[in-house]
Amino acid sequence: MVELRTPRKTSKASKMDANGETASLKKRKREPKEETTASQKRQRSKPKTQPAANGTVDDAADSQESTLFEQTTNGDLELTDASNGLTTRDTSAWKVSNPMGGRMLDIDPIFSLDERYLLITYNTSIQVYSTEDSLLVRRITLPVTKLDSGAELSSPHIVASALSASAPDFLWVACSDGRIWHLNWTTGEGAETPFTIDVKKVLDMTVESVDIRDKQEDVLFVLQKFTKSSAQIVAYDLKALQKKTGKLIHTYDENPQLLRSAAGGRLIVAAAKETLHIGTLKSKGKTVKGVDDLEYAFHSFGVPDLVTCLDIRPTLQTTKKGGVEIQFVDLVIGCARGAIYVYGDLLSKLPGNATKAGPIQPRKLHWHRRAVHSVKWSEDGNYLISGGAETVLVLWQLDTGKREFLPHLSATIENIVVSPKGSSYALHLDDNSAMVLSTAEMKPTTYVSGIQSLVLSDKPSKESLVRRVWRSVDEISTPLITTSNPTNPSQLFLCVGNGQQASSTGNAPSTPLLQVFDVSSFQGVGKHPIARTNPTDANMTSQGAPIIEPRVTKMAFSHDGKWLASVDEWQPPERDLEPLLTGSKTTCEVSRERREIYLKFWEVEAEDNSLQLVSRINEAHFTTESETILDVVSDPISSRFASLGTDGVVRFWSPKLRRKDGLATTGPEGHQLRTWSCSRAVELPAYGQLEEAVEVSPKTPRSGALAFSEDGSVLFAAYGPSSGAVVAVIDTATGAIRDTIPNLSRGEIRGIEALSSSLIILSEDLTVYDIVSDEVQYSFALKETSEAAKQMTHLAVNSESRSFAVAAPIPNSSQEKLKKGAKSELVVFSVDEEVPQLIQTFPQVITAVLPSTNSAGFVAVDSAAQIWSITESGEQARMLQPLADLNMEESKALVAPVDLAIEDGEASDEEMHDADADVEMEDDDYDVHQAVVAPQKLAEIFNAAPAFAMAPIEDIFYQVAGLFSTRPSTI
Repeated sequence: MVELRTPRKTSKASKMDANGETASLKKRKREPKEETTASQKRQRSKPKTQPAANGTVDDAADSQESTLFEQTTNGDLELTDASNGLTTRDTSAWKVSNPMGGRMLDIDPIFSLDERYLLITYNTSIQVYSTEDSLLVRRITLPVTKLDSGAELSSPHIVASALSASAPDFLWVACSDGRIWHLNWTTGEGAETPFTIDVKKVLDMTVESVDIRDKQEDVLFVLQKFTKSSAQIVAYDLKALQKKTGKLIHTYDENPQLLRSAAGGRLIVAAAKETLHIGTLKSKGKTVKGVDDLEYAFHSFGVPDLVTCLDIRPTLQTTKKGGVEIQFVDLVIGCARGAIYVYGDLLSKLPGNATKAGPIQPRKLHWHRRAVHSVKWSEDGNYLISGGAETVLVLWQLDTGKREFLPHLSATIENIVVSPKGSSYALHLDDNSAMVLSTAEMKPTTYVSGIQSLVLSDKPSKESLVRRVWRSVDEISTPLITTSNPTNPSQLFLCVGNGQQASSTGNAPSTPLLQVFDVSSFQGVGKHPIARTNPTDANMTSQGAPIIEPRVTKMAFSHDGKWLASVDEWQPPERDLEPLLTGSKTTCEVSRERREIYLKFWEVEAEDNSLQLVSRINEAHFTTESETILDVVSDPISSRFASLGTDGVVRFWSPKLRRKDGLATTGPEGHQLRTWSCSRAVELPAYGQLEEAVEVSPKTPRSGALAFSEDGSVLFAAYGPSSGAVVAVIDTATGAIRDTIPNLSRGEIRGIEALSSSLIILSEDLTVYDIVSDEVQYSFALKETSEAAKQMTHLAVNSESRSFAVAAPIPNSSQEKLKKGAKSELVVFSVDEEVPQLIQTFPQVITAVLPSTNSAGFVAVDSAAQIWSITESGEQARMLQPLADLNMEESKALVAPVDLAIEDGEASDEEMHDADADVEMEDDDYDVHQAVVAPQKLAEIFNAAPAFAMAPIEDIFYQVAGLFSTRPSTI
């Protein structure tokens, strides 16, 4: 939240000097510093700190209240878009796209009956993928987030999805708040008209095709919360859904978390911690007229461990009257401590008249070290397939007891599904990816990958059912390190971990991997390790604690996209430092002494974006211990990087030829090899060294950030303690400090950017400073917030639109941590005006904001792994949108119909003669020439914007067709 200050206006001075030089090249002329006192300099530079008496901007005639500011200055009205959970302002300057992507939920993927499509349930949508080419066919957006009566966002979430048993083109989706969608996944219809049932909370749902009046109809068995310590199973058909009242099947005195059914509703199984509840249909041989006729007999018995997953395999037989009944049932459960229990022919072991069965001895299988996340029967019943946190798919041969393994998967296996024909396995991994494996060769035939950043789940992990020596991260505390390659703007580069659970077991998320995400196809196309990682080894200590991996803290591409600089940091957990404590040293001090900070330079291959490590700089900034690297930026005109550490030194890094014995070395293909080294070091003045400044201790925490000017001639370095940082203006050619500007920030430095002749500094204030006129253009004060919220404050600039965006979590006095339900706001400013161009509230925390390359706009990533595009209204055609939303099927109507008779070769000779005559007449009317299109004309169309911000495919088609269809002028 931001408190609007009265902005300090600048005079309308020219941004260019008399010689036409830009502000970054122009040396600021002023009196010698010894003639200018510090108090005069502070009076000149410091903005006004007191707001107006009425809380509004003095010169803003039309102001209003805002959730981000104490007041707004655009006078627009607040609107609500319930479809995507946004609160937006009515402004014509900027537009926000619908969210794209999302997180795959812990729900089994669904095969179509012909196995041509795979339906995956996301947190806000159902996405249909082709199993032949892994491409997205259709995205059905569901308005999961809705507004309650208090106009505050509630937090419902999807809990189950199941294919219709009677109409396979339809899909049932249940939400925790009682909404149930009946979707036609082949067309996308039904998303706007859900059924609603009166329930406190839906826990799970399963669907069966039940014979009602000799007609197969879908019956939904819904597990719903009844009281705080009890739950119910209620059956619904279409009529019951319309009436919002179903048939009560059973009530539990505990809270089951899993519900499964089989054999057309003849069998129901619910799992509640260490108890299984088995329900069998009573009305055998009777005609079922509706759900009210469904009666079940339930039996319950205890199991050896907490149930995390289960699967049922019924065997049916035909009765003498032509009906179908269950012959026997095999049941398998996976448990929280790694064991698998198999119950063969379960129904015969249940007592006929007792409601509480005695002990039933199952067969035990144990290989998993931690919780079994999914277990399934094979199609023939001879195998079990299981998976968990070991990233290994295990195949159990029940007759011989032998095991087969498919190891080294990319993340924890969350869900396993056997295809209807038994020819494939679908796996959902917790790194937001899914794949289809052929059962014959165990090779992937389909792979789908979304953004693999850390998100907050709606329900706890299966690992949390057992108390561990470690605790998973339950908040978003660090920003998502994201950037884009200037030469390939359609791809995002994100620092991620080895799955959701593996990256959230330390004090801060571990992010040792670099994911390459292609926004044009909306698929992850690669993943590279850029820090030490253990994806295939046992990542647990002998005490059961996870091995913490490093996290990448900074990343930047060079201007030509050929080099990548990254910073990764690791420090041992406090639990491992007790034997090293000596004297008066604390655990924190020993941890800081033993931390590892590496600055790495990577060469980027132009063909496949693969990375090759060229140089690793150990302790790039060092005093008596390794100093934190606060920022790394790239020179916009040359292959050079600059870094700033807590030692108060700016270091410039440049490549040079790698030499051995005085001779330049070459690679296997004959190209010259290079290495990176520090070419210049500039020590910054500490705030305590300035005139009339308060002395600060060397141990005082310091913050800082760097920004190159647009022409690369000046480097701006903001650095200092929270009591007052200094902005140093460094000449990049000589390394000389041309000027120091205090009082442009308050508190910790969160970001600094240069845009034209302006400097934007983000701290506890947002300040826009004009370099030429040496004045503060305007300034805003951010409201007090938590430390976690300060870390999640973002600043990004777009030079094409001369605008910048600020995103920050909305402060909540009752919530110190950014847990589930926290929201963010994003504000877009023009560098020339203090009036916000856009104020937007997002239903999730914004984890990254970066400018759209070669277009006027920004791209934001939130804590639900969704991407948002923020563009100017004039750039609406370039707005980011997935290819599946382009309605390509509807555009087929634009194609001219083809004469089927001619296509089938049935045209007569007369018809063909008439057609040739028509062509000859057209040739006589016009001088037809082969169209010649200059390559630059095509480049203007396809390079107008990055792939993720291109105009709709129909517009591009007409632009290209216009080039080839233009007739030459006749003389």
